[in-house]
Order: sequence, then structure tokens, then C-alpha cells
Amino acid sequence: MKQEQNELALAQTELRDLKRTVLALRQELEAAHAQADERLRVAEAASNAEGMQLKNTVTALRDELGRSFAEREMMVQQAAVANRNDINQLKATIASLRIALEEAHVDRENSIKQTLNTANAEISQLQETIRTLRGQMETRFAKTTG
Repeated sequence: MKQEQNELALAQTELRDLKRTVLALRQELEAAHAQADERLRVAEAASNAEGMQLKNTVTALRDELGRSFAEREMMVQQAAVANRNDINQLKATIASLRIALEEAHVDRENSIKQTLNTANAEISQLQETIRTLRGQMETRFAKTTG
């Protein structure tokens, strides 16, 4: 019986040790689960924060791209307006120069006509003078011969 009591005491001790081991393992397992849950929460929080940061970055980049396109479009429109203004100025200058050239051509033709008229009048006057002088010479010649 003593042996049975010893075996029973040993079995009870072993059972108590096993219960303590199970309890310790259960506590370690729960602690490991708690640590894993905490790491998961931290990882999720970090992931969510990174996701928000990436969304904010994407939004900022989209905004900047939109501004860049708007600025580029504005610059293109300003260049087009400036080019149109330059073209209109050049057309106006061409029209003005064409008118000035036509006026110069008309003035030149008028000057030529006036010069020809003056020359013709002078020629007519000189021819008249020649006729008059010839007539006077003939009259003198006739008086001296006759």
C-alpha cells in the first residue's frame, strides 16, 4: 500500500506538474497570441497610415499635374494670341506698305507726266522761239538782199 500511495503521490505530483505545465503553456500561448494580435494591429495601423499617405501623394500629384496642364494650356493660348497679334500687325504693315508703294507709284507717274508736260511745254516754247528767230532771220536776210 505504501507503494501504491507513493505511486499515487507521484501520479498526483506528475498531474499537478502537468497541470502547471499546461497552465504555463496556455499563458505563453495567450501571450504569443496577444503579441501576434498587437503586431497585427501595429502592422495594420502602419499599412493604413502608409495607404493614406500614398493616397494623399496621389492626390497631390494629380493636383500638380492638373495645374501643370492648366499652366501649359494657358501658355499655349497666350502664345497663340501673341502669334495672332503678330500676324495681324504684319498684315497691317503689309497693307500699309502696299498703300505707300501704290501712292509712291502714282506719285512717280504723276511726276513723270508733269516732267513730260514741262518738257513738252519747253520744247514747244523753244520751237516757237526757233520759228520766231527764223522768221526774224529771214526778214533780215530779205532786207539785206533786197
